[in-house]
Amino acid sequence: MAKRKLKDERSVVKTVLVVDDDWLIREVITLALDDAGYGVVASDGIDAPELAREAQPAVVLLDINMPVMDGVEVRRHLHADPATAHIPVIALSAATNLRARAAEMEANDYLAKPFDLAELLLRIEKWAGPA
Repeated sequence: MAKRKLKDERSVVKTVLVVDDDWLIREVITLALDDAGYGVVASDGIDAPELAREAQPAVVLLDINMPVMDGVEVRRHLHADPATAHIPVIALSAATNLRARAAEMEANDYLAKPFDLAELLLRIEKWAGPA
């Protein structure tokens, strides 16, 4: 079992909003981020803009290809709301055109699926800072 460092009572746990329609991917990412010391809020897409407003995450991991509300539309909602426009977004996708789609949605960064968890954690730390 991994040891977790104790947080000072005054420190704030940084939250990551994980948006993916695949529950297994959400679960794997949630466990990895939790083990790394981040707080996690997860969504399958449709409620992501509202969750981002409420949680004010340090970063959003956003799947591009989702059935009800795709990542491009979620990003549009986030970008249009002054309360969430500043939140960095890391686009996730297994699509071969990930780089172009990430640029289209003005994502701050992108990561191809399947991804290495160590690489995912490095990207999170880059945009959210250490846990």
